[in-house]
Amino acid sequence: MTTKSIIESIIFIANRPLSKKELAKVSGKDLVEVESALNELINDYEIKNGGIKIIQNETETQMVTSPENSQIIQVFLKQEVSQELTPASLETLSIIAYRSPISRRELEQIRGVNCSIILRNLLIRGLIVEFADDKSIVSAVTATENEGEEENKIYQVSLDFIKHLGINDLKELPNYEKLNKDVPLSSLAE
Repeated sequence: MTTKSIIESIIFIANRPLSKKELAKVSGKDLVEVESALNELINDYEIKNGGIKIIQNETETQMVTSPENSQIIQVFLKQEVSQELTPASLETLSIIAYRSPISRRELEQIRGVNCSIILRNLLIRGLIVEFADDKSIVSAVTATENEGEEENKIYQVSLDFIKHLGINDLKELPNYEKLNKDVPLSSLAE
């Protein structure tokens, strides 16, 4: 697999801008290789003139939709947000409700799959809130992150989610005390 292919996959799946240092660390490539691969990718996407672009400033890079398609994307996102949640989103939301505060790593360990896109969608819908480890709220859309900060984020359900359920406190959820305990999940099945 080429460095270019690796970098393209990483920036495609990322739900936030990534620094060149972070791309080098994750890909296991040196900074010069990463910068060269990024330049090639940016050029490839410019020549293609398609619906995806790669943008960057001095420190960060992100894959985005083409500005020419912004009105159509806004209509699509509005429809997406108003649609029912997928089973995977409901499962993720339930885990966050019962086990919060919870990190993405812990969530993915429970679910067994990458949850970044689901978390992003739940953040956009306003159903969950993302915090830095110091408990300060992180913006779902405009957050710029330093290397390693992603692992320090924790998630919990939003007040809007609690209001939608018609409860005053998460402790009113069925079996909350049993499922909220910090014990291995396998022991809860008994």
